[in-house]
Amino acid sequence: MFDIHCHILFDVDDGSNDFAESQAMLNAARNAGIDNIVCTPHCRGSRFDYQRIVDHYDVLSRFAHSQGFAMALGFEVYWENLIDFGLENASRLCIEDTNLMLLEFSVGSMPVNWQRIIYNLQGQGIQPIIAHPERYRAVQNNLDIAFEMKDLGCLLQLSGNFATGGFRSNSKRAALQLLENGLIDYVASDAHCVEDYNDYRKALKIAQKY
Repeated sequence: MFDIHCHILFDVDDGSNDFAESQAMLNAARNAGIDNIVCTPHCRGSRFDYQRIVDHYDVLSRFAHSQGFAMALGFEVYWENLIDFGLENASRLCIEDTNLMLLEFSVGSMPVNWQRIIYNLQGQGIQPIIAHPERYRAVQNNLDIAFEMKDLGCLLQLSGNFATGGFRSNSKRAALQLLENGLIDYVASDAHCVEDYNDYRKALKIAQKY
């Protein structure tokens, strides 16, 4: 099974703290049925260190391959960092050997020019995957935003922790609406620790109903 969004790469963001935790997360991923992992450390804020990420990925990927996992490097790209990084450099932030980019917007509000960001990426041949739209207040308040994302050619990715929200959870309610309307292309673990794979298994069971 393919996991397109996780924070299993050690000591680069708010995910795995060290190599030992990444090893434990690999075991948890295997138990959840995952054997193909895209590492997507945050490209967000001042902590982002491209070379450090590449160096740590080289270490983890060699170990993962020895354990029978396929692994690729990508990034969870926050839209403001994308602008800072330079749209002309955006292809460097795509998932390894693909034109796919995992793109994150603010939970609180969408930028007024979010459509133009999509157009600019597509103009470079990049396929945007919108990370966890169920968390965005704009989508929670108006599902038409998600329909517009799809109409623009975006792919949408649910994160597994929506499954732990109570029945009245805004993110869970939005996730179910997205699934009911056939808007979701990926369900990913978005795992930051071992325990997150339990949420992923629950999310898969919910998604399979749709």
